[in-house]
Amino acid sequence: MDFLIENIVLVMAALVSGGMLLWPIISRSTAAGVLNTLAATQMLNSRNALLIDIRETPELARGSVPQARHLAMSSFAQKQDALVKEVQSSKQPRPVIVMCASGLRSPRIAKSLRKAGLAEVYNLEGGFDAWRQAGLPIKSQAKS
Repeated sequence: MDFLIENIVLVMAALVSGGMLLWPIISRSTAAGVLNTLAATQMLNSRNALLIDIRETPELARGSVPQARHLAMSSFAQKQDALVKEVQSSKQPRPVIVMCASGLRSPRIAKSLRKAGLAEVYNLEGGFDAWRQAGLPIKSQAKS
């Protein structure tokens, strides 16, 4: 006990750094489910999940996932209600997977879709970069 009292600054630093290490895990799990590329491809194939690519149009020059629907993050707010209505109105509601370039922006959109009423929303961990690294299909954008 004397050690704790004499070294309160060290104890507090250890607690704060531990909290900072845990924060990404906690915030990710509360925003929406997280899928790696293997789980995402399984869900796309077995459950006909809807993959939403929220990257901005210039980012698509690196390629895109063939079955993904592009809805840029900058205009997503205007299109969200229509997307939610579409998913909810289908006979069998589809899971939704949200993807950005690296997996850092998509949790915000996934959380927004959950708040809007979609039950099954997932974030693709690592985003398009992880998809490409896994060697999964990518279509190149046509150059004009």
